[in-house]
Amino acid sequence: MSKYLLNYKLKFVGLPLLILSFFLAIIRFYFGIKPNIFDTKVFAIYSYYFEKKYFVVIENHISEEIAGVLALTGLFLVAFSKEKNENDKIVSLRNNSMKLSFIANYIFLILSFVFVYGFAFLDIMIINIFSQLVFFIIIFRISVLINNRKT
Repeated sequence: MSKYLLNYKLKFVGLPLLILSFFLAIIRFYFGIKPNIFDTKVFAIYSYYFEKKYFVVIENHISEEIAGVLALTGLFLVAFSKEKNENDKIVSLRNNSMKLSFIANYIFLILSFVFVYGFAFLDIMIINIFSQLVFFIIIFRISVLINNRKT
């Protein structure tokens, strides 16, 4: 399992990316600020605002996309970087954490299907893009902390 993990130092690249994406998302979604620097033309395989377009160049504000890519990249680097002292116990904790995060994420989704309606459900689907990795990181970090206290 650990042969598929990234170098542990990449975790320290992922954290700043995650923090940067968080601030960019707050500026864009909480404060509603859309700096003109992010208005640009982009190639779209599929675009659907008022009409469907395929394989075209469109004008778009890309702060949301940048925040999303930074967040996913940061989460990925944090989640899949080795620990400094990766051993069999850590691998076991990682596997168990992945299973628990999968279960937690699907419970979250099922509850969302039952209790969230309308356009709010679209927000839940966007959150779901990130929630699997977030749940994994939280569960894994807690598992490592508990393991370290036992030893």
